[in-house]
Amino acid sequence: MTASNLINTKFQSVFGWIGLEKSSKGITRCSLPQMNEDICRKEILGWNSNHTVKTDLFSEEIKHINDYLEGKNYSLPVITLDISKASEFYKNVWKICRSIPIGNTRSYKWVATQSGSPKASRAVGQAMANNKITLIIPCHRVVGADGNLTGFGKGKTRLDLKMDLLKLESNYLLKH
Repeated sequence: MTASNLINTKFQSVFGWIGLEKSSKGITRCSLPQMNEDICRKEILGWNSNHTVKTDLFSEEIKHINDYLEGKNYSLPVITLDISKASEFYKNVWKICRSIPIGNTRSYKWVATQSGSPKASRAVGQAMANNKITLIIPCHRVVGADGNLTGFGKGKTRLDLKMDLLKLESNYLLKH
């Protein structure tokens, strides 16, 4: 599927407006929640995909994301992704990141070790920074070696969101 065949949409969640993009193989992008629709719209305008207002084309993914953000269900791992254009290292790191249990955190070094490259903590950080499918590839669960929260989101300014997502997951575990 060419980039022109990629489609995107936006939807409102309890955390804000989220943009999604997909190919025929699966989700290729998921933005971080934005406080208003205009910010979300501006972000997805920069994506190389066609916008659709037909959110029914994304209904399953939107339901899973909304259920997660509302603390009702944790089924994000069932969402099919299309990461075919990523390097093998990134694919491996993102797979490991997706395996981190809900409500848990792991260090960049742990992810690097699990990837078979124990000295590649900085490369893991780059993989997290280049993760275009946030929430679904839960890079918010990756923290510094000392357990401190590290940069998250564009410009590394969304630590509040990272903390809120980890708190949401902890609350989910307490209920289930």
